[in-house]
Amino acid sequence: MVYAVVAPLLLPFLVGYFYLGYVVYVNQIEDVYETAYDTCGQYWPYVHHYIFIGIILMQITMIGLFGLKSKPSASIATIPLLLLTIMFNEYCKIRFLPTFRHYSVKDAVEHDEQDRNFGEMEINCENARIAYCQPTLQPPNFMASKSTSSQPLVS
Repeated sequence: MVYAVVAPLLLPFLVGYFYLGYVVYVNQIEDVYETAYDTCGQYWPYVHHYIFIGIILMQITMIGLFGLKSKPSASIATIPLLLLTIMFNEYCKIRFLPTFRHYSVKDAVEHDEQDRNFGEMEINCENARIAYCQPTLQPPNFMASKSTSSQPLVS
């Protein structure tokens, strides 16, 4: 990502190099190596972390490059993007990281089988459906909120 902006003439060669590496890697995974284990997604937090580090380094590089090119407005405009990226990374850590720390897919399947055996599957499915629904997509509950439209704005 950094070379796409800093040295765009290198970009076609880099894309070709990484495409060739991808083809070799896929061939090795499919035909050469035998997958003996599954990590159940446990490496995803590490991949997520390194992707964000790469994006943040690219943005810091762009701030420095714009500063060297005497483009202070572009450099200043990139700073909020850097802060938003860091805030989004923290949001992803809070929202998704506990899932990877607590349950693997194997454990989740075992819990689902236990729920099915004890007859709690429908209750848990309904709770999951409500829990993962965005607030804007939930049906409005007009009875729960007390309307203030009949009261004066200033007392």
